[in-house]
Amino acid sequence: MSIRFEKVSYTYDRKTPFEKEALIDTSFEIKEGESLSILGKTGSGKSTILQLMNGTIKPTMGKVEIDGMPTSDKNFLFEIRKSIGLVFQYPEHQFFADTVYEEVAFGPRNFGMNEKEVDTAIRESIKTVGLELDVISKSPFAISGGEKRKVAIASVIACGSKYLVFDEPTSSLDPTSAQAFFKMLEDFRSKGKSTIIVTHSVEEAISHFERAIIISNGKLVFDGESKDILKQNLTEFGLLPPPMERIKDMIKKECGDLHRIKELIHKDDFRSV
Repeated sequence: MSIRFEKVSYTYDRKTPFEKEALIDTSFEIKEGESLSILGKTGSGKSTILQLMNGTIKPTMGKVEIDGMPTSDKNFLFEIRKSIGLVFQYPEHQFFADTVYEEVAFGPRNFGMNEKEVDTAIRESIKTVGLELDVISKSPFAISGGEKRKVAIASVIACGSKYLVFDEPTSSLDPTSAQAFFKMLEDFRSKGKSTIIVTHSVEEAISHFERAIIISNGKLVFDGESKDILKQNLTEFGLLPPPMERIKDMIKKECGDLHRIKELIHKDDFRSV
């Protein structure tokens, strides 16, 4: 079972003066249980991939399949959207219910759970994201920003989705909250769920995900193990290496050979530096 893109292209505003090719002849597969980051600068085509995954938009060319179900066939959209749990960059902007309980209940009810199953799903998902159960009686608009983000994630978890997909999930989180988020993703993976994020942070990709793909100007330019990202010319793709890599490059540029510097530091001999 997998998410599969086969020679997929997508063009926004076709046959208008605003026509823009967002994705070009892109092929990859995400197997069930994988952890994957999708990297790229703003406007590279990352978010277009997410919309194609859950059938919000259909490929201009090529095929997108979720567990063998083509997203272009409307008969499969119900099952596809049940499988793909998509959390947008600012999901709290889409809140509409009076209470957290009703907010989280919306998805499970739409996917056919009875009220007992809905109640169980809500309570389990709220606990999973690290919130206290008393939050379910509160207005989703009256809780903190971090709590809102957790409620949005709980809404997806409650649906039982096996592919959890996040668009720039840490963009508004402080470092402590971001680390808690990644710990939560590890827990999801231990339960066999796929975790996929769109990000521009190379450091996040290397630290928390086994595999990465890089999208640049609508094209897939890298697909491999996260540790191999640093072998790429990241600046060419509009990405920054992790801070420590940039510091090492700066030292090498300013002081010469990095291995020689390490030897001198080890010997406590700085006269030649």
